[in-house]
Amino acid sequence: MAVVRRWYLYCSATIGLQGFAWSLIWLLYPIVIAEDQLSAATIAFQLATLVVCLPLWLGHWLWGEWLARRDPDERASAIRKLYLYANLAAFLFPLISSISDLIRLAVSFIVGRGPNDPQAQLWYGVIVSVTLGSLFAYHGIVAREDARTAPLIGAGALVRRIYLLFVAGIGLLLWANGASELLWLVLSRPEIGNSRLAFSDAVTNLITGLVVWIGHWWRAQQLFATADEDERASVLRKVYLYLVIVVAALTVVSNATLVLVGLIRSILRLPAYGSLSDVIAPLVIAGVIALYHARVLNTDAAAIAEGPRQAGVRRLAWYLVAAIGQITALVGIGGLLSVIIRGLAGAETITDLREPLAWFCSLLIVGLPLWIGCWWRVQRVDAQAGIAEGVTRSSLVRRIYLFGFLFVASLTLLSSSIYILFRFISIALDETSRGQVLTDVAQALAFSVIAGGVIVTNGLVLRADTRLRENAERSRQAQVRVAVLANRELAAPIVASLQQQFPQLMLAVVDDSNGADAQLANADLIVGVWRPSDDLSRLRSVPARKLLVPLDGENWTWIGLEPVVTRTIPNQLVQAVRQTLAGEMIKPYRPVSAGIVVGAAAAVFLVLLLLLGVLQVALFAFGFFF
Repeated sequence: MAVVRRWYLYCSATIGLQGFAWSLIWLLYPIVIAEDQLSAATIAFQLATLVVCLPLWLGHWLWGEWLARRDPDERASAIRKLYLYANLAAFLFPLISSISDLIRLAVSFIVGRGPNDPQAQLWYGVIVSVTLGSLFAYHGIVAREDARTAPLIGAGALVRRIYLLFVAGIGLLLWANGASELLWLVLSRPEIGNSRLAFSDAVTNLITGLVVWIGHWWRAQQLFATADEDERASVLRKVYLYLVIVVAALTVVSNATLVLVGLIRSILRLPAYGSLSDVIAPLVIAGVIALYHARVLNTDAAAIAEGPRQAGVRRLAWYLVAAIGQITALVGIGGLLSVIIRGLAGAETITDLREPLAWFCSLLIVGLPLWIGCWWRVQRVDAQAGIAEGVTRSSLVRRIYLFGFLFVASLTLLSSSIYILFRFISIALDETSRGQVLTDVAQALAFSVIAGGVIVTNGLVLRADTRLRENAERSRQAQVRVAVLANRELAAPIVASLQQQFPQLMLAVVDDSNGADAQLANADLIVGVWRPSDDLSRLRSVPARKLLVPLDGENWTWIGLEPVVTRTIPNQLVQAVRQTLAGEMIKPYRPVSAGIVVGAAAAVFLVLLLLLGVLQVALFAFGFFF
């Protein structure tokens, strides 16, 4: 009932608040600028909206405030936090736009190029800024007071975290855009007439972006500096930091490629196009952003140990950049082979091949170090964090990376083989073939060699990973003594499942004989079931780790747990033993559901679309030059 009431209260309050704010703005604007042509119908509509929406907002908001003063849970509810932070974001973005217009107006007057109607633009910016700024400040104060009175946990803290990091990212993007534009103006020194408007926009984005980013990022840093473990162990914070680093790294890589292309073009005596300042400005700004956020990550790592989910986010970021580097390097290698083949076959003159030579050399020079550096950094960081090599090599992200390239290479090898056979069969059937057969077949062979190299290298890496993982698992299993604590009917399937999955484990079934206490005392791991009627007093003095499935008893029902089905008990224990041996967090075993199947199918479809996009980019590159 409370949840339904909260949704009603805060949805109604949001509708009333937004309607009141914008009707007030559009009612004040024509009055202040004394616009004579404003129709009576427009004034009547805005006034009617204001009269209806203001009581709607105040009535529901004051009701919610009354409930929050009576009940701390009401104040800390996630729905209330969603109302506060969603409206803060809804006010902030148009507020940024209006303040930007005011700053742009002031800068345009300073540089001597003001707008045609400065009074209307000035008053509109002032009215929007004052109205939305007042409402933003009020809701910000309420949010801070709520956090002080009822500390946020769970979904409420997640809502605040999403708001802070999302708005900080928007501010950082605005600042980066303004800083790049300003640096470009300094480096390129365009004509005064053309640079005034660009200078105004750059300074505006620089100032507004910096204020928005610092205000929200500073708050996020404050929360991280507290003793709140939820904030310190936040996965969303890691996602934000690594996402910024990945985007900044891609910007650096793409602009570094353009710089190299320009240098190689000058060496090959090709006419220059574009300006060096076009790529230097975003390269420098993106490099500064990447270095700062990398330093934040190092500071976070020194403050709190990295959890498994955070390590997964880190691996995902590094393998994503490594994949981009490998794709770039492979496109460069394939392009260089095409240039060499066409040059040797005389398909084109050397002069015509200089342009693709510059581009593909640049792609190879940039992509190869990026790929190798990111590939090895994942293992090195895991080793420094004390993560076992077996865990690193068996991570899901690593296997998706390896099998993904294996899949693309297999498709490339298959398509190249089909094309080669097609050309030879066409010649055998005396079919007229377009183009130079030798050149086209040689290119297909070159792509087959590249794909074969990827298949061999990735296959060897996967084989080494599997061998290392299996050896580590056998070594761990051989050192673990497991005692099975269950009645005879359950003990047999539990032992059979454990022996099938972990053949090296030393298993012993605990019975009621005199040697039962010795079996428990010598065990490293105790698995089985527990009923409330069982006497487990002898387990209290046993130091072994205990993995027990709770079963219901007479007048006993376990709350917060899924109902235990007897046939799934062996699978639950096998899952728990596997996670324990791997040093992972214990998670319950859940059979594959229809939702998981649909989600997996959707994920496979998205991956295929991504691979198709990468293939289209590569084909476009070759089609553009050849």
